[in-house]
Amino acid sequence: MHLFAGHSRGNKPSSQNLFASAQRGTGLEMPEEGVSGHIELSAETLAELLRKLAYPSDASVPPEIIRGLDVPTELPKVYALADPKSENIDMSSWLDSVIETLSKGTDWKTYYDVSTKLPSQLGNVGIFIDHLPQVEKLQELLCDQLRKNSFPEPPATSQLKKGDIAFVLYHTLTVLVAYSEWFRPQKAMSIVQAFLAGISRWDRTPKCCIHALALCCHEVPKGVDKCLSLILDQMSRKISQLDLAMDILEFLTRLSRLPLAYQSIGEEALRTIFGICCSYLRDSREKRRTMTDSAKPKSSNRLSNQSGGTSMSTSEKTELPEYVYVLAYHVITHWFLAIPIADRSTHVGWIAKNLVWMDERGNEIVEEQSQVILDMMHRTAYLDLGETTKPTVPLESERNIVKQMWLVGMSIVTMETNTTTGWTRIIKRQASGTTCAAYQQLTAPLPSHHVGAGNPPSTGIRGPPVNIYPQHVFLTHHSTISPIAIPMQPIVLPENDQTRRAIATFDRIDTVDGHKAGVIFVADGQTEEKEILANSDGSIAFHDFLAGLGTKVILRGATFNTQGLDRGNDMDGTHTYAWRDRVSEIVFHIPTMMPTNLKHDVQCTNKKRHTGNDFVNIIFNESGMPFRFETIDSEFNYVNIVITPQQFTVQRPSTPGSGNSDSTGAETRYFFDVRVMCSPSFPKIWSATAPTIVSASSLASYVRQLAFNASVLSLVWSNRGGGEHISNWRSRLREISRLRKRYANTGNTSNVGYPQMGTAEDRGGAKSYWEGDAWTGKLADGGMAEAGQHLLSIDFTRWT
Repeated sequence: MHLFAGHSRGNKPSSQNLFASAQRGTGLEMPEEGVSGHIELSAETLAELLRKLAYPSDASVPPEIIRGLDVPTELPKVYALADPKSENIDMSSWLDSVIETLSKGTDWKTYYDVSTKLPSQLGNVGIFIDHLPQVEKLQELLCDQLRKNSFPEPPATSQLKKGDIAFVLYHTLTVLVAYSEWFRPQKAMSIVQAFLAGISRWDRTPKCCIHALALCCHEVPKGVDKCLSLILDQMSRKISQLDLAMDILEFLTRLSRLPLAYQSIGEEALRTIFGICCSYLRDSREKRRTMTDSAKPKSSNRLSNQSGGTSMSTSEKTELPEYVYVLAYHVITHWFLAIPIADRSTHVGWIAKNLVWMDERGNEIVEEQSQVILDMMHRTAYLDLGETTKPTVPLESERNIVKQMWLVGMSIVTMETNTTTGWTRIIKRQASGTTCAAYQQLTAPLPSHHVGAGNPPSTGIRGPPVNIYPQHVFLTHHSTISPIAIPMQPIVLPENDQTRRAIATFDRIDTVDGHKAGVIFVADGQTEEKEILANSDGSIAFHDFLAGLGTKVILRGATFNTQGLDRGNDMDGTHTYAWRDRVSEIVFHIPTMMPTNLKHDVQCTNKKRHTGNDFVNIIFNESGMPFRFETIDSEFNYVNIVITPQQFTVQRPSTPGSGNSDSTGAETRYFFDVRVMCSPSFPKIWSATAPTIVSASSLASYVRQLAFNASVLSLVWSNRGGGEHISNWRSRLREISRLRKRYANTGNTSNVGYPQMGTAEDRGGAKSYWEGDAWTGKLADGGMAEAGQHLLSIDFTRWT
């Protein structure tokens, strides 16, 4: 029996007839041509025709369910076999029958076939866009069933649990997130509430619900904002479930970059976020400390090259503590900077307390990454002005300039003073950034009767030239006469080639972490690398995507890290797109914006040298065919984020009060199928486990965060054999530490007795207070003095 046979005569098929051929379990029936010339489809043929999205296997879901979820279709076009507007394909009847099946129930085989095929069918937004009342009714039904746990229990013979059915229904609901802009606000809110319920109710659904909430951050941000406290509470209850660590932290990272997400967040919710991160830091720290190189993950080589491949086991997922470690610190950083500046300082003490941990000997330890977090809070707790630049001060004569540098704690302070005018350029270099400022002592005019020391009175002279040295400016800002314990005293840096090279090395390390990703356009019918890289332009949808992905920047003379793109001669084009915040920067390598010269570069190797060396590539696939991971062949490419547009038209409603009968018309709309494909040797990007339908307005921000996460994981993964990935802030901190070790105990009178630096030999036999020794000093005169060394603690000429 054909699915819609006789529908043009006004007969509405029942759900039993609608899925009759699906129940028979036979192979795919080929379409038959009716007398009117229209193609009539059996239920299975329609399911095959509409099938577009692929859903991956999940370690927590039985294979019986996985086999029911669709695999990628080989059909090159969604509408390859029939016109979606054909009178023989009535989507209203289809949706009514689906709703009847899911709400009133039917035999198990029909229910199973409907529920497992529905996500991929609904993924074709253009087919259902004219039937939004039924789509909204379906969304309302699923939300109600999932919140109330009222969907059918699978029969015992199926060997499935109710959580397995919830898993499938949540996949359908995730697809419906893309329709949210057409739902009433309260209906969109109910989607967020349904996903919230799935975090805790069934043991098989937390992961997919967290991923769906990550999508809701972009598609339904107000709904996430209103439910944020409840979401965080549920996630905090899952911190002992280590296989969710990446998912929760990636969600929190994504959330922190969305302005609406933290407008109404309270102090308790912020403490919950920081508490989640600190808990994961403790777990990953213990895992990293006990895991040897030989125990690092080896089974990842068996992973599928697509997000729909074979999953890692739970134990294998927890073998990436380095990624959890990096993500946890990222979340702390982003959320601290997201707090309004008026409230930021109130969280410093709590965060600092939780960054300290005890080693096996009972010593309190602040590890390197925690030190840069403390440094970041030190710089930004009371500052929201962003980066600074070197001041241009009136240093009239270079002959009058005196320069001095110091190590002050874990910072490098440079002062350049004009000894005549007193103008001083101050540069403070820290791990998380460099602060530049100008200073001048405002000296009052001398009275006419003032006589300088050793000079006769001078009538009419209001004051001699100011004589000032940078040491005075330093003392003014950094000390009093109170004793300063030797380990805390500033260290004078000599003005020599070694110091200059060290400062130059430090300044070359950027203050943000740099990332890169290729953005490759695939035109209609293209399947080969050569023809893809030869593209010199893209579609309107591609250009719109680039505009949302970042800011168009000029390459020639660029002062930021262009990630290998030429900055001098336009060899890689005149412009590219880039995006940056206070922590990270990503530069996009876009072949369509690079010069194309097929006469001298047939294989487009100049373009390939960039995209072929990128860990992450974003593929904008308009070929009409599935993209193959190996199309852009490279041993360095770990992740492909594949975007496939869906284009359709909708009728614009007339404008109220316009009086223009022509105000209606066709409007082109886009939705996008986004899926992640990975190299066989690479672990999955967990936030992109399942392919996702994303609206045009959310696409760029959603994909950009995917690219960030993929790049961070790629950097961690690429360093797994030879150590951990070191961030720019940590690299800057290490440069400061090298200077301290080099000059803390040089034998000079002003630089001896720093007991915490280096080995016992480096310390000249001095005690180390980093090995659990008790402090032997005392409080004196408002400062700290070591026992028997009070004089050395108050002699500020030791470090000026």
